[in-house]
Amino acid sequence: MTARGRTLLAGVWLFVAALWCGMLAFFGGFGARAVLLAAPSRQAAGAVNRALLDGLDAVSLGAVVLLVLGLVFWNRANAWSPRARGLALRLLAVAAVAAIASLYVITPEMMALRERMGPIDLALKTNPLRQEWGRLHGLSSLTLLVRLAAGIGAFAAGFSQLPRARD
Repeated sequence: MTARGRTLLAGVWLFVAALWCGMLAFFGGFGARAVLLAAPSRQAAGAVNRALLDGLDAVSLGAVVLLVLGLVFWNRANAWSPRARGLALRLLAVAAVAAIASLYVITPEMMALRERMGPIDLALKTNPLRQEWGRLHGLSSLTLLVRLAAGIGAFAAGFSQLPRARD
């Protein structure tokens, strides 16, 4: 592969990692809150946020697949250090597990609890269903933070493999 091809591959890999991190950061920092403030009820906001979170979980899995494949090709074109390669692969595996847990376990459980509980605005904070929902919401937030940290770490590992400028 030519130097230009390697540079393009590195740029695309870093762009995908940065875009994925930006999506996670935006949803966690602003998106979910904006929906909650703009929706006519917390129930409606929950439905919209669930759709957004499902999409974000799917995009996370897609980003992990693209980044692993990109790492394989980039590593063949210009070998990564074993430390950076191992770190990036481990972080991407952790991110995939977090996305799968959110998509297939945590979010569906939250929605099932929400249906059994009724409108969350009317449920007392002492209601065991609402308390369990709150615990799951915390786990959901944690999986988002884990993915964000893993994405930032993978980006840093990839960035460390860029060729050094020579003076």
